[in-house]
Amino acid sequence: MPEIRWIADASFAALALWVSLILTGAVLGTFASRWHAADASVRGAENLLLAAAAAGVIAWFANAGSLLGGATSHPLLTAQVPIDVRPGYRLAVLWATLPGCALTVAVALLVLAALSGRARDNSRTRYVAALAAIALVALIVAVWFAPQPNAASTRIPAFVQAASAALAPLFALGALVILADMGAARLAGAPPHPYGPLLAWSLATAALVAEQIARSRLGIGPREAIVLGSASSGLVLWLVTSALLHGRVQMLLFGIPQGTVRNASAPLAAHIGSALLVLSFALHAFAARATVSIAPGASVEVTDSFRRTWELANQGVSRFDDEGADVLSLALEATKSSGAHVLLTPEIRDYHGGRGQHLDNTIGRRQSTGAVAQTLRVLLVEADSLDVASVRVTFLPLPILWPIGIGLLGVSLLLTLRYSRTPRPE
Repeated sequence: MPEIRWIADASFAALALWVSLILTGAVLGTFASRWHAADASVRGAENLLLAAAAAGVIAWFANAGSLLGGATSHPLLTAQVPIDVRPGYRLAVLWATLPGCALTVAVALLVLAALSGRARDNSRTRYVAALAAIALVALIVAVWFAPQPNAASTRIPAFVQAASAALAPLFALGALVILADMGAARLAGAPPHPYGPLLAWSLATAALVAEQIARSRLGIGPREAIVLGSASSGLVLWLVTSALLHGRVQMLLFGIPQGTVRNASAPLAAHIGSALLVLSFALHAFAARATVSIAPGASVEVTDSFRRTWELANQGVSRFDDEGADVLSLALEATKSSGAHVLLTPEIRDYHGGRGQHLDNTIGRRQSTGAVAQTLRVLLVEADSLDVASVRVTFLPLPILWPIGIGLLGVSLLLTLRYSRTPRPE
């Protein structure tokens, strides 16, 4: 029958997604209808919840299997990534793009609801209803913003350029799922697990660290988005989850009793680590920056953050093909004021689309040296036909603050896990 041909044309993953969407709506209606009921049991609703979660899991793994299996015609992949990438980067479209992220969030919330156990009181019914409502909205977003079958991208996204750029949105998504779970528990009238704020903050911190590593590696400017579609989303998420670490905030928003952490060293380490991270961000304003042009065999002098002179020499420009890309590489010798020499090789990769066409953007590979008092970052901007290279040079002071801050945050996490109480509300 022509009117149902779309069923035969639809993929297995798409059918499972629609089934999950319909069943999630039914779950929401069933549990929400008993929001104020004194009887906590909901006949048949538990099986309905399991079916909705199972359909969502099938939809997610069907998409994941197609992406990992090398299906270059996957609609979400072709609409977002115009070049051939490794399987891990292909899988990243399930959390680094809007429809993929919405699907992953919905499946995670449905699984949390299904694993929350049988209904023992009315709070669990409200908890499932709240999670189902969020999951339903996420599934609608995944369906509404699903790309057309013939959609094609002409711009290379950041999440396929470096592993850190692919992991940053995944960590941020995990933090959002935990925050949604905490909000649903609070809405149901039960305090969330006391580890919730700590786990959300840890994932938000990992997202922020991965984002900054990606920016440093790829030379991505502060206005280009890596996490959650906005350049500042990662920092905002980290600040919000950091605020949730305070006992008074937890008590006010989520009803978590104060005094779950009995060791004063944990919050002290967290505050010092956070302060070092903020200071590391602030020191970017005091970085010494310059853009210089260097002819082949010539050298220029630049001044670092501590008013010391460095010498940069152009040792040659190379042009070659590598994995479907035109590569422009510069051999740059950096001589410190102490006389030590370092060879840096920044490059620009100009990829081609599936039909050989040039894409809207190129991928720059930044090179750096130094990790304690200051770091030198070199980004190749362009090189003309005479091999005169234009180089963007940045001297960032005190890069050691960043790993020290991350280390203190890790110590705080370990101390909190060691000395935290984990009482479960009855």
